[in-house]
Amino acid sequence: MDAFQYWMDQLKPAPLQTVDHPLLVEKAIELKILRTDLVHPIISGNKSYKLKYNLKAALNQAAAGVLSFGGAWSNHLHALAYSCYLLQRPCVAVIRGEPELIAKSAMLQDIQNWGTTLHFVTRKDYRLRDESEWLAQLAVQYPNYYCVPEGGSSALAQPGVITLAQQLEQACSEQHWQPNQVWCAVGTGGTLAGLITGRTGNYQIIGVPVLKGAEFLYRVIKERLSADQKKSTRLENRWQLQLEGHFGGYGKVSPWLLDNIEELQNQLFCSCPDNALLLDPVYTGKLFSHFWQKLEAGDITPNSRVILVHSGGLQGRRGYGLDMAR
Repeated sequence: MDAFQYWMDQLKPAPLQTVDHPLLVEKAIELKILRTDLVHPIISGNKSYKLKYNLKAALNQAAAGVLSFGGAWSNHLHALAYSCYLLQRPCVAVIRGEPELIAKSAMLQDIQNWGTTLHFVTRKDYRLRDESEWLAQLAVQYPNYYCVPEGGSSALAQPGVITLAQQLEQACSEQHWQPNQVWCAVGTGGTLAGLITGRTGNYQIIGVPVLKGAEFLYRVIKERLSADQKKSTRLENRWQLQLEGHFGGYGKVSPWLLDNIEELQNQLFCSCPDNALLLDPVYTGKLFSHFWQKLEAGDITPNSRVILVHSGGLQGRRGYGLDMAR
């Protein structure tokens, strides 16, 4: 079997699940969750979509391996490393920090067990990860390796996320249900850009950045859409960022947020009880908590139909002393 097709066959379409809660009834809101966390136990969430065409390109180019970047709890590196393990291709993870992190990070232990080479760099050097001269030095050390940017948000990530937008709309069509809004957590902006580009329905896309001071993401996302400038301009008034949903900044997780995530997990019953809802504190926990605050405040227009995109990342729960599964 073709290696890329073998990888694709491991993945399932993301199910669209209905949520029941008394507050939704009170506010006259219909809520569904797109469960990309159920695409695969490890190649989970939006990472599988971002990796799709990057991996295909690496295989087509007969690359010696795949190299990418991230921190000690990177969801991207976790999904990439396991993908390379399945494909029996070498993988190099350029890690921000020191080797001592291995003992503290279950993620690093996982990818090392899957055969990934851990290449540690200082924080100063890590800031050069997009600089051509520094990348050229890495290429000397790892010749003919296919390089994927941090978070997987390369030019090839967008067509992969467009397939996620297509799955979302197909699931809505099968349920004879049309959303007014689709909400998504935002890190690098790659997933949001793909959802915007792939949309064909008449609904607004709302991004909730998980980092503080994320105004720059308006520029980043527009740049990702600039390949079709006419379409980009036409879509500008149909997407927005809510910059106040970061709860302190990237990776900042307060005891209140952890408690709120636990409460939401216990209260939001999905239409598929065999797949309990879990949220991670860095991305989906902030998305859901921010949406719920807006709902309680009456800021969601009555009779709205809303989808929250669960973008996976559950392995990162372990960095906060939480389990990956119930």
